[in-house]
Amino acid sequence: MRILFCTYSTASDLFATIPFAWALRAAGHEILYAGGGEGMREVAKAGLPYVDIATPGVDLAAPFARRAAQSREKGQLVWYRGGDLQEDEVRATSALFAELSELVVPGAVRLARQWRPDLVVSPDHQGSGAVVAGLLSVPLIAMSNLFALVPDMVDRIRGEMAGTYDRYGIDPGSSRTRLLRTTPPSLFRASGNHLAMRPVPYNGSYLELGTIPDWLLRSPDRPRVCVTLGTFIPQYIGLSLIRDFVAELDTVDADFVFVLGDADRTELGTLPDNVRSHGWIPLNTLLDSCDAIIHHGGTSTSLAAMSAGIRQIALPHGSDQPFNARLVAERGLGVTCAAAELTAKTITTVLEAPEIGTAAAQVREEIARLPSPSGVASALPDLVG
Repeated sequence: MRILFCTYSTASDLFATIPFAWALRAAGHEILYAGGGEGMREVAKAGLPYVDIATPGVDLAAPFARRAAQSREKGQLVWYRGGDLQEDEVRATSALFAELSELVVPGAVRLARQWRPDLVVSPDHQGSGAVVAGLLSVPLIAMSNLFALVPDMVDRIRGEMAGTYDRYGIDPGSSRTRLLRTTPPSLFRASGNHLAMRPVPYNGSYLELGTIPDWLLRSPDRPRVCVTLGTFIPQYIGLSLIRDFVAELDTVDADFVFVLGDADRTELGTLPDNVRSHGWIPLNTLLDSCDAIIHHGGTSTSLAAMSAGIRQIALPHGSDQPFNARLVAERGLGVTCAAAELTAKTITTVLEAPEIGTAAAQVREEIARLPSPSGVASALPDLVG
């Protein structure tokens, strides 16, 4: 089959699809990615083909940059205020992802009409996939991650895109859609006819990340904690989010590994002796040696931590992060708070709480029992026929 992946160009969304694309390619299918922006180069680095479908002159990162600017102007988190999810948070986030989807619809439609795929694969919160599948009357595999567990989120995104669907004469609810969930069963709330697949962490090309450092393969003498903010926050917000608690880390009986990419780490000042600062490290390899992770609440990072069975502290900033962070806390895998509220005491509590360790181990076992990407890929013709 010819299989077209319609996805966002953000690292978190792209990385979540690549193990499945590899499995499909190994099973003999033709794979092509449709997307735009600098992020799509990650697809090529993974050894997969893509077409840049961005409209000339359209900045696909502009919606994210605008949200980041709003955050800096307010001097606070845009969506995350703790507690229950607020209606304005859900509404703003669904509008954001609808806008991001609509930016690539014309290019996705143009490419699909030329290439004529037999199947479309898309994150279920990326609306262009439903448009393409509906236009060509082909099946759609909607990959569901943590973000899609927010009640009505996908329906809200579709509602925001109603004008686009009308323009193309598409009813997104009528397409032959199979939901492919890549989340632990105890977190999955949707019902109906869906498939399940193990989330296999992919964290970028080793051509870029380089060799695995020797110290990473040695067992640490005391608890090891990974600290990462993903790719978006360091680029658009900076590291000021975590500056305040860095000075307290020398009071915690643990070693910390900061994985901050190319960010300007001078923002953090002098680091304590128990902090090792690094650029990018393959996150799944690092987490196998860690007891906990402090992170931004990104989907791929959250699922990588669940797959590793480690404790989590989520410091969400915007986009889907507050929703992912809330799921982490509700499942008992750790805690979530604003970065300014994080203290050494909180970190110690998370490291020592037996109930958090138990919950993390349970979810790791849930994930291990899910079908592998290769298993799903081999059965796909029967599943979508």
